Amino acid sequence: MKKLDDIAKTNIFEVPEGYFDRLPMRIQAQLEERQVRQPRFAWKLAVRYALPLVIVGFTLVYFLRPKIHQTEELLASVSNENLIAYLDDSEITSNDLLEMANFNETEVDSLNRDLNDTLLGDFDVTEFNGVLENEL
Repeated sequence: MKKLDDIAKTNIFEVPEGYFDRLPMRIQAQLEERQVRQPRFAWKLAVRYALPLVIVGFTLVYFLRPKIHQTEELLASVSNENLIAYLDDSEITSNDLLEMANFNETEVDSLNRDLNDTLLGDFDVTEFNGVLENEL
């Protein structure tokens, strides 16, 4: 086996002339080139990875968000029998319900017309008023 002392000590590497004189300028030029290219690289990454993630996120939020129902739609989906059973079981009186309901004049007129149509049907109210006046 050879010993380390037996190996000849010659310099086998050669450096081109002026290499170390030009080295700092070459490194600076490469750094400036990278700084110029870096914003484009960031946009490429954003478009390639971030944009699809944002689109998938918005899509998931849109389709998985809870649906907002209007009060009228929810009440319309409940059957009248279930509403009547609930009101019978609760301690709420009809006067309490009327006090809680805030109707404006047009709603009251509409309810009166609907109630008259339902209860009286084809009966003419003006005839009834005339009969009442004659009786009194």
